[in-house]
Amino acid sequence: MKKSYDVILVGAGMVGALTANLLAQQGFSVALVDKGNGQCQLSEFPYYDSRVSAVSRHSKALIEQSGAWQLMDAERLTPYHDMNVWDGLGTGEIAFSCDDVHLDELGHLVENQVLNQALLTQLESHNKLVDCFFVSSVSHYKKQDEVMLVSLEGGPKLMGQLVVAADGANSLIRAQAQIETKEWDYQHNAIVATIELDKSHENTAWQSFGEEGVLAILPMPCFEGRHFASIVWSVPPVEASALLGLTSEMFCQRLNYAISNKFRVLAVLTNPMSIPLRQRHALQYVQPGLALVGDAAHTIHPLAGQGANLGFADAGALVDVLTKAKGRGESLSNERVLRRYQRNRMSDNIRMSASMEFFKRLYETQNPLTVFARNTGMGWMNNQRLVKNHIISLALG
Repeated sequence: MKKSYDVILVGAGMVGALTANLLAQQGFSVALVDKGNGQCQLSEFPYYDSRVSAVSRHSKALIEQSGAWQLMDAERLTPYHDMNVWDGLGTGEIAFSCDDVHLDELGHLVENQVLNQALLTQLESHNKLVDCFFVSSVSHYKKQDEVMLVSLEGGPKLMGQLVVAADGANSLIRAQAQIETKEWDYQHNAIVATIELDKSHENTAWQSFGEEGVLAILPMPCFEGRHFASIVWSVPPVEASALLGLTSEMFCQRLNYAISNKFRVLAVLTNPMSIPLRQRHALQYVQPGLALVGDAAHTIHPLAGQGANLGFADAGALVDVLTKAKGRGESLSNERVLRRYQRNRMSDNIRMSASMEFFKRLYETQNPLTVFARNTGMGWMNNQRLVKNHIISLALG
């Protein structure tokens, strides 16, 4: 027998798990399908997971609304109060502070696995509305009248009004729906790792643009008087391979050079990983009975740390649209309903994607005239409080 749900959600990563929690809170019945086993592997102090996210205040509010934020150990959360950006090829520098907008913090750094596990644990409180199909994958699906029929590999058949694809950048659901994407290779790989610093990171996110690539140093919780950070180092693929081939000591030396000796890197605590970066944007987020969220709909360069926040905003917007549609007695599979979600999110996501492409191209050139112009521009902007506060408001979500 087929079991019927309001929503069949594919993908239990951070965005998918948040979407499932928010839907259940609004009384929707949900089938959550994921290839994983529903458990995240958490690193032990001080070996923080290499994959971290800068969670904006708006994203935090959504996660708090879901009940998952309260489940995370406060010792694994790092509020950051300031952000300092500088041009490694010049003197340009710009600083952002939560004090300028009268807030306690700009956001929080949290390990992806820690956040994902909290969201999955919170789902247990919705066990009457959410059925989890872990270690499962979708073999195929089809729309029949107003019903979506989903078949799992070697498992049950599911029925629902709506399928939500949260299955990542290489979404199989998006591919099966034949939704086209506009995409290109950034010709950059992101190297991620956890490092130990010689002094406090001052709860500040540091970012350098220079001949060594784009390097972000993200503050992680201190532990027993030791200071830790996560790096996201975007470099060309050939350079990424060369960096991964260095000894730990040589890797630290290259890091010290890249960050202009603002800190001394004492050690690399996790094996650096290299992640190819690709810009990707679905030309449509919806079809009758189908909606894409998170990386299934869009991926961007990580230089501003906004990828996860865009996905969380997708989740909040979709649940809001579906809740209002339910209140009006409208079908969740109706394309007219789903296009309200697309209109809400597509323009913001495209603007952010275009901004990241602009900054990536601006800062990858070493042309002296361009370097002079961007350093001059950074210096000017650093003195424009209204402009800076507007940028902060966008980053806050």
